[in-house]
Amino acid sequence: MTAKLFLLLILSLLFLGCPEDEPCTTCPLPNNTPPGKREYVWSIDSIDYGNLPSTIQLESIWGSSATDVWGAAGGAPDVRDCLWHYDGTKWARATEGTPITEPTGNKTIYAVWGSAKNNVWAFGRKINQNALSAFIMHYDGNKWIDATPGNVQVIAGHLYNVYSVSQNNIWVGGYECALHFDGSQWSAYKVADSVIVGSITGNEKYIYLNAYSPWGKNIQLAYILSGNGFKLIDKTTDAALKFAGLFWATNTELNSFANGLISASIITGGDIDTNSWHREFSAPTFFSEKIVQSHKNVFAVGQWNLIYHYNGTDWKQIFIDVPNHTVDPFALFWGVWTDGNEVFICDTENGVMYHGK
Repeated sequence: MTAKLFLLLILSLLFLGCPEDEPCTTCPLPNNTPPGKREYVWSIDSIDYGNLPSTIQLESIWGSSATDVWGAAGGAPDVRDCLWHYDGTKWARATEGTPITEPTGNKTIYAVWGSAKNNVWAFGRKINQNALSAFIMHYDGNKWIDATPGNVQVIAGHLYNVYSVSQNNIWVGGYECALHFDGSQWSAYKVADSVIVGSITGNEKYIYLNAYSPWGKNIQLAYILSGNGFKLIDKTTDAALKFAGLFWATNTELNSFANGLISASIITGGDIDTNSWHREFSAPTFFSEKIVQSHKNVFAVGQWNLIYHYNGTDWKQIFIDVPNHTVDPFALFWGVWTDGNEVFICDTENGVMYHGK
């Protein structure tokens, strides 16, 4: 739970477009693209817990379709609960037969993303003979393998979150570092000492990330990729809350989900106008996770039954209504994913997976 509470919790060097078979959250949308829907019929998915007592606590969710969905739960008390899969009928543990259950160290994953049902990535950490290191798994449609390259294995820290433009342009944030995959190899970037990269995001030209201190230093940092490294472009404190985590970049603004939404203008060269931060809307508590399916379909979820949706025009709070069920008013919503037609939202405190159709 400690890592989850700290995590407030996405570049190519040149964006020339996106493959036709992959959604692009940075590309301009045609004017006739319909906005994401807000009216759903909600239900609760069946969950197979097997013989383990833990509840489903997904922090990261990704699917190739609404009947092939993966979820990561790095904060689960038992590492056998850190990977789950939904087949259209029920959620079930999916760690058996993966590197997670191999007797080669203690491994867990915090984030999952893919481009297709036979190309899925998971990111976390492993501890082998008391040595902590970053950990990457890959799924080819049949089997999960340890896909951690040597230059990533030497990173003594966790990998927490993922932002992807395409299967050949993946960014991952972790302790003190950010990783980039260009389709053939992983590159590692040192961000700063003693910080966690809380989120990474990008627009058509630039990559941004936010970082914070897990050691009570009360700082929030904003960076842009510049040349061969990340350049600090703004900073604040938790108390001031000028901005915080969960960055989302458009071509004109850098947005931060911090007890609502705070935005700053992007200026020449990709920098931000540090005096332009302004609040778009306020929320009573913090957001834990977001999903940008397109610039006309964005979900942000968080503490106290918190769900907000952006349809390209405005933000609106959404409330889940399930027949004969009371949604916990203090629920911590965390993992969220949508394909534009269906949406999955995990209540990590109560082990409930809400499914909107």
